[in-house]
Order: sequence, then structure tokens, then C-alpha cells
Amino acid sequence: MELDPQTLKSESTYKLLIGCVVPRPIAWVSTVGVDGVNNLAPFSFFMGVCQEPPTIAFSSGPRARDRKDTVRNAEHTGDFVVNLVDDDRAEQMNLSSGEY
Repeated sequence: MELDPQTLKSESTYKLLIGCVVPRPIAWVSTVGVDGVNNLAPFSFFMGVCQEPPTIAFSSGPRARDRKDTVRNAEHTGDFVVNLVDDDRAEQMNLSSGEY
């Protein structure tokens, strides 16, 4: 099968990408804002990049308004933590995915 990403709608591209890795883990990414406020947000696009130096990346999709707090905080401080979630926290993870 061959797909041309230039001809796919954004929703179709998203569904294709999230279907590439199954089961798809979701992680909470935690940051601290310039004002000292803690932030915890779920992300499904994250991965290990390399072992030396140990590097993890996450991707924040486009947003209609300004950048997500997680991105702003990570850029400002240079720090973020990717937190994996077990089954006991799955419902809390799901609830945290809304716009707040």
C-alpha cells in the first residue's frame, strides 16, 4: 500500500500514525511553569530517541490558539518528565485529556 500524505486529511493522517504502534502507550508529561505551577498533560506521541546521551522526545500537535503549557514550560526550563501510566491510573489519564 502506498499513501501520499499530501492528499490525506489531517484526521486520516492522525489515525494512520496512531495505528502504527499498537498497543499505543500514553504518558503524562510533567513540567513546571515559570510561575512555579506544576503541569501534567497526556501525550500519545513520545519515544526514546537515542541511548547516548539518553534522550526522550514528545510531540505536541498543533493547537488553534497559543502553544500548549507543556511546550512553553519545557522550552523555558529545559526540563520535562515522561511518566508512564499503569492500568490503575488509566481512568485518571483519560479524564486529564480534556481542554482545561
